[in-house]
Amino acid sequence: MALRIATLNVWALPLGLAPERESRMRAIGQRLAGDEADVWALQEVWTEDARRILSQAAAAAGMQVAHGGGGLMVTSRLPIESAAFHPYTLAGIATHVHRGDYLGGKGFQTLRLRTPAGPLALVNTHLHAQYHPDDRDPFLGHRTGQVVELAAALRTLNEPLVAAGDFNLREDQDGYRILTALTGLEDAAVQLDRREPTSSFGTRIDFVLTRGPRPRRVGVFAERGLLSDHAGVVAELEIASGRPPSRPDPVAVAEARALLAAGRADALHRRRLARAGVIAATATGAGALALRRVSRRRFLLGAIAALALPGAVLSAVSAERWVSGEIEAFDRVAALLPKAS
Repeated sequence: MALRIATLNVWALPLGLAPERESRMRAIGQRLAGDEADVWALQEVWTEDARRILSQAAAAAGMQVAHGGGGLMVTSRLPIESAAFHPYTLAGIATHVHRGDYLGGKGFQTLRLRTPAGPLALVNTHLHAQYHPDDRDPFLGHRTGQVVELAAALRTLNEPLVAAGDFNLREDQDGYRILTALTGLEDAAVQLDRREPTSSFGTRIDFVLTRGPRPRRVGVFAERGLLSDHAGVVAELEIASGRPPSRPDPVAVAEARALLAAGRADALHRRRLARAGVIAATATGAGALALRRVSRRRFLLGAIAALALPGAVLSAVSAERWVSGEIEAFDRVAALLPKAS
């Protein structure tokens, strides 16, 4: 049996951050309702109007819809037997709210589709974005943690498996090697030697990965900038029998463990800075209050500092708590890695 699957980051950002959002969603909906793909794995469906437009287009085409958290959405002409959303334990740095990943609550959808060839497991995901060069990427540990958590879930699936989405990984990066080595997934574009850029930066970060199904054809879905800032991927797959994942590569396990340890160490450093901020804010406020007995001018300065003190302390304490939770998350994810044999 042949299955056509498309994956696209639709770029439906809120607050006017993505231009011409509504018109682009309608254009994507028209493509979705066509016969280009049986299953669509969509990312960044983050606004109510985007969800409504795409859901209506899918329903009009007789497709089922599964909404997930983190802006994920799947539409399918095949019956959806089950669907679940799993938020990533390591979801970004809380104080970097301007990046959006932490507030977006990224994760992965797992679905079981009924096909004439038997059940098919489908996973739709969107990993943490990369905003800095490789050697200065503060989110490398988080992205690695998401790869490890995703791999742990995929290792429990024995059905024919397709994983699609915006992985925010390049083929030459550690996270890509770790993901494929821990799961046994194969990149459809690599298998057919049809690598094409999919992002606005000219890199290939959107994939259709398979374990069991064999690719017949694969290519980009649309010209970048036409429907989104991503080109997406569309693949035709032959649904073959599933196979269990191979034994995890110990080199990939060690590499993942080292990257998680580096991420945890960075979080520990930020917690020390946050705790120092609590002490500094408290000391500054106390010192300013002590100035009240010196002069009227210093009294006013002290009063201003006293009013600012609770906010400064609260901010520092909140940052310390957020980072402590982040450190615990690194520990939980590291425990998902296979033990050394």
